[in-house]
Amino acid sequence: MSPLGLLVVGAPREALEEVQAALAEMPARMPVPVVLVLHRGLHEVLAGPLGHRCPLPVVEPDDKEALLPGRVYLAPAGYHLLVDGNCVCLSREPAEHGQRPSIDALFESASEAHGPGVAGLLFGGHEDGWAGLAALREQGGRAAVTRAAEETEGVERVPPGGVKDWLARLVPVTRMKVLP
Repeated sequence: MSPLGLLVVGAPREALEEVQAALAEMPARMPVPVVLVLHRGLHEVLAGPLGHRCPLPVVEPDDKEALLPGRVYLAPAGYHLLVDGNCVCLSREPAEHGQRPSIDALFESASEAHGPGVAGLLFGGHEDGWAGLAALREQGGRAAVTRAAEETEGVERVPPGGVKDWLARLVPVTRMKVLP
């Protein structure tokens, strides 16, 4: 299994509280970047509220901004957020599934850019994201979904309260020594 190099997360607006809870459980020394698409209204401000409980900085990136470990990159309202190598790109391409930002667009671009080094977590409840998860699986990436109504081959089912355990299996976190 390839080492994890990127975590992509997608969620419909209805899963905001679950996403906040998952971000609050991120390791403070997250060794990979996290790229997040959350369906949202055009004037909805989310980076601040999401960053309140998250131990990592949550930012809305500029176009061509470099991906750095230990940061959460939130798709700005009205833009698709794509991964291109070690950068994020903003796009005004047409909406997918009636959404811009689109979860499928993020997951598909991440699978093309990072192949088996990507893990995708989809908070279920919307049709957007399933094609992206399939693309991740085809490239050898890991895929998980919360609130799945039925089993999908190659996609792990994670209960909303189990995201921390799923992350712990993917992301080795350096332990600090306890000094006497």
